[in-house]
Amino acid sequence: MTDEIRCSVELRADDAMASPGRIVGTLLTYGERAHDRAERFEPGALSWPADGIVLRRQHDRGRPIMRVVPEVRGAAVVIDAPLPDTLAGRDTAVEVRNGTLSGLSVEFRAAGQMFIGGERRIRAARLTGAGLVDSPSYAGSRVEVRRRRRRLWL
Repeated sequence: MTDEIRCSVELRADDAMASPGRIVGTLLTYGERAHDRAERFEPGALSWPADGIVLRRQHDRGRPIMRVVPEVRGAAVVIDAPLPDTLAGRDTAVEVRNGTLSGLSVEFRAAGQMFIGGERRIRAARLTGAGLVDSPSYAGSRVEVRRRRRRLWL
């Protein structure tokens, strides 16, 4: 007598596998002061559209990379998403990995602010976009591209 186990197997494409990697980084850390101007964002100051924001190369509206939905992790607003398998996505992976572009920068419209001792404190703002940049205004606004993960389901 032989024992036999039968099961169905399904093979599906994983869209994340086509990605040149995951872009992971900090858009902004609440409370951190910009190094190039007297400005900081108060905790919880940023809001953004439910469908996310467009990430652009060096803030250039003609060079969009992808749409991404930020999230708050502790005191930081972060992005963590697979890069698209497009020329812009592949170029982004290379430029971040080789250090050409190493930071993130926010595009926003302030809705509430005050000045304390000459420093602009942003209490409420709408995040309208982000730039992948070579020199971020906030030291903690760094980015990396992680290798895609390989998955096998059985």
